[in-house]
Amino acid sequence: MHSKTTLLLLKTSTFLVFIGRAYQHLFWDAPFRSLLWDEQLLKPIVQGLFGVKWHSYVTDLVIDSSIQSIIQLHGILYLLAAIAVVLIQPNSKRWMRIVLYLGGFNLVFLAFLLFKEKSYQIPQFFEHSLQFGVVFTLLYYLKRPNYSKLLFYLKVLIALTFFSHGIYALGVVYPIPSDFITMMLNITPLTETFVIDLLFLIGVLDILLAFLIFIPKLAKWVLLYAFVWGSITALARITSGLQYEISLMILHQYLFESLYRIVHGLIPLLAFLLTRNLSSS
Repeated sequence: MHSKTTLLLLKTSTFLVFIGRAYQHLFWDAPFRSLLWDEQLLKPIVQGLFGVKWHSYVTDLVIDSSIQSIIQLHGILYLLAAIAVVLIQPNSKRWMRIVLYLGGFNLVFLAFLLFKEKSYQIPQFFEHSLQFGVVFTLLYYLKRPNYSKLLFYLKVLIALTFFSHGIYALGVVYPIPSDFITMMLNITPLTETFVIDLLFLIGVLDILLAFLIFIPKLAKWVLLYAFVWGSITALARITSGLQYEISLMILHQYLFESLYRIVHGLIPLLAFLLTRNLSSS
């Protein structure tokens, strides 16, 4: 496969992750309060070091506004990272790589915050592997364009993401997330019971995918499935939202969720193309 296609897919995926998260942080919210309002963790610091009562701290509108400003500052960082993705080339200035590293590490931190918000459910963190991992994969490719290693790294990220998604879809270890069910009900004529059964099947397929992706004779077809299913689940966010009302407000509310998830389809597509190219060479 041509190196330009590889770079284009990596850059497009990374750009959409950053622009989606920038949109979220600038206009909506992010789970920073799950850390900054953690009473068990921060109460000794707030009361002992600063002499502020915990109730006053969590109800202070100025502090809440400051937290929102921190969230928006992260949005600006993601926006700068998205611009750097568009501009960066193998011989680009060092500052572009620094911005991408900062953006990538902040995506890891965001995954941790989501993991904390969900009571430290391990799949919640690794479900975001593709979203933060694609940044470092792009940086690796710009430095050392080794296609075999690149394909292996991409497969690991895909496996972690789909396995984690599958654990939730099964509804055995953890309850099925309500948004999984709501989206299926919004975009299909199925009953809730049938949706739950279908999600169980999808969960099984996602978990199988995480292992079959490393079997050479099956990898190409498994990656093709991952591309199709990953794209559907990304677009389902906006499609589901439009079931309520077709308006700019609905697009404003749901579009960013689809943007940062498109990587779940684009990276399996890239891995599929790499697999096909390497097997024919």
